[in-house]
Amino acid sequence: MIDKRRPALPLLLAASLGVVAAVWLCVSAFVSARGVETAAGRRGVLAFVDVNVVPMDGERILTGQTVVVRDGRVAELGPSKKVRAPRGAVVVDGRGKYLLPGLTDMHVHLRNYDEADTAALLKLYVARGVTTVLNLSGTPRHLELRARVARGELLGPTIYTSGPFISNATGSSPTPEEVEAAVAEQKRAGYDLVKIHGDFTREAYARLFVAARRAGLRVVGHAPRNLGPEVMSEERQDVVAHAEEYLYDKNNSTRDYAGVEGRIPELARATAAAGTWLIPNLTAYKNIGLQATNLDAVLRRPEMKFIPPAIAAGWGPATNPYMRFKNLPPEGFWARYRVLEKLTKGFHVAGVRLLAGTDAMNPSVVPGFSLHDELRDLVAAGLTPYEALKTATANPGEFLGAGEFGTVAAGRRAELLLVEGDPLADVGNASRVAGVVLRGRWLPAAELRATLDGLVESYAARR
Repeated sequence: MIDKRRPALPLLLAASLGVVAAVWLCVSAFVSARGVETAAGRRGVLAFVDVNVVPMDGERILTGQTVVVRDGRVAELGPSKKVRAPRGAVVVDGRGKYLLPGLTDMHVHLRNYDEADTAALLKLYVARGVTTVLNLSGTPRHLELRARVARGELLGPTIYTSGPFISNATGSSPTPEEVEAAVAEQKRAGYDLVKIHGDFTREAYARLFVAARRAGLRVVGHAPRNLGPEVMSEERQDVVAHAEEYLYDKNNSTRDYAGVEGRIPELARATAAAGTWLIPNLTAYKNIGLQATNLDAVLRRPEMKFIPPAIAAGWGPATNPYMRFKNLPPEGFWARYRVLEKLTKGFHVAGVRLLAGTDAMNPSVVPGFSLHDELRDLVAAGLTPYEALKTATANPGEFLGAGEFGTVAAGRRAELLLVEGDPLADVGNASRVAGVVLRGRWLPAAELRATLDGLVESYAARR
């Protein structure tokens, strides 16, 4: 067992587009695992032999392990000298590789795309090791999609979903009675939690939590910006979907961000005391500035070719919503982004639990790829690689699954990521995908690469 020590805090991420573009070129490396039997996709017994396990139950690595997967669960884990691969198992040679929990993106938008585009986007998550997602703008179609993925009819990550935005349901601030009725309806429909985005009266916002707790549903979303961020701690909102929410005042305008920076300790203490989780969503915010300053460079990123053409067309200059910021001074935007980095680190130090989320399918936020950007952004904000990875593994497992996933241990769901380098030494190694286990199914790198290539070919055929 190797204990990983906390490295010195990295420098804050440079806002230079050139630096960001250079990092993006690294994400295309998919390296095939050595010694994998040609039974890709088999859902029977699977054994990783002589692998380094990053269990994510602490900052440690277990070397020379055998991990046995059976019936969609981790059945056994221990030193390879003691634990043998069962007869007939698909054996993966894990020498020099690292096995960690599959990743979770806690803020995505599946939207209501057509069948082919939806199937393509779900594959992107899996190809980059994202085995679970939380959809934060749900519709009845997403409940059906959740079930289809669970049944194995579609290749995709395990889906959790909120219902429709409660606060936007009527086009204006809802009444307390409307809030209560909406929560009850979403509970009956089978959504996993409640999402809010918009204005509330103070009474309606309070009633929301009474109704949600009665229904056993947690509340995630934006701040009610007409009330200010402080009310989130007063009502103990379960999750704040963006660190950005702390930059706005009651008039829904950007605060004096230098003043917000001075209040980070106070805001962090209140948020921690309330038990509220935070999704920093750094990548989503940063991408707004990158698109406003050099959209062409963003659209040339390698992963953009995996987005269905009809969707990518909506991200161009004529329709990209962030073009409205293109004439604003960029230094103000990047100053606010640096405050968000400091807020993320300050909240973490104060004990606020963080969840990795990216607003995937906002313009230029590519499913799967964006989560690796978020991990790097969290490290740039001052977290260690282990702390950053925890926001996408153990923390989501605790929040969503009561420990069913998010760590590598006997009995956990077999949602695993095999990578080519030590992710606790460099969080970028988590993007060096050598294979994915999805609900017990082994998908080696060659198959994942073929899946991505097949998407590009299918787009060309459609044209």
